[in-house]
Amino acid sequence: MGCPKDHDEHPDRPPARPRRPARAERRDSIRNRERIIAAAQAVFQRDGIHAPLDHIAAEAGVGSGTLYRHFPDRLDLWASVLTEPLQAHLATAQAALAADDPWDGLVAYLTSSCELEAATSGYLNLMSTHFEGGSELALLRTEIQRATEAVVLRAVDAGVVRSDLVPEDLLFVILSHSKVVEVTGAAAPEAWRRNLAFYLDAFRPEGAHLIDVPPLTPRQVLLSMLVPSARSRRRGRAT
Repeated sequence: MGCPKDHDEHPDRPPARPRRPARAERRDSIRNRERIIAAAQAVFQRDGIHAPLDHIAAEAGVGSGTLYRHFPDRLDLWASVLTEPLQAHLATAQAALAADDPWDGLVAYLTSSCELEAATSGYLNLMSTHFEGGSELALLRTEIQRATEAVVLRAVDAGVVRSDLVPEDLLFVILSHSKVVEVTGAAAPEAWRRNLAFYLDAFRPEGAHLIDVPPLTPRQVLLSMLVPSARSRRRGRAT
């Protein structure tokens, strides 16, 4: 029986690299997560919230694998970036409900909501994007929807808007606003205010004419929000 060897059988092998302390790995992980979130904010604000996730990884200076380890899908990343903006939209709707005058409340809500999206720190198509049921973002959108419905119906009941206005009609404002900001934002950053003014005038009861096309149903609104924007299709949206 041989004796145990007291020397290295492979003298030319380099010494094993010492393992990094777990604390250092956690610091790196936290730092990468923060960089991904900051990059997502920048990319979503610049290119819209449907921008490809690999663009965000590149902006953050990390690999796609690192991004997906922190955020397995787009909804996870959205939750880290879009919760606060949606809370701001909810606050504007709640403030509109508290306004003494129903018309002033409606105008204040639409103006503030459009301002949030048109700002350089805003997120195009945020209010026209469907979020999966059960998520924090979906619950926030439901709260916003209920508040805005109350804002519109209060204005209708008070007679300060045309009698056939329904909450679903606000989708036209939301969709047109996003497109106006996307197309004119660089050349004429305040042009969206003129677009909104046309809609507000159309909502007034004076001079309203009968519209022979029925309003959208809630289901039609939902289906419309599931359609990706033209810019998303052009960019070849990734999940």
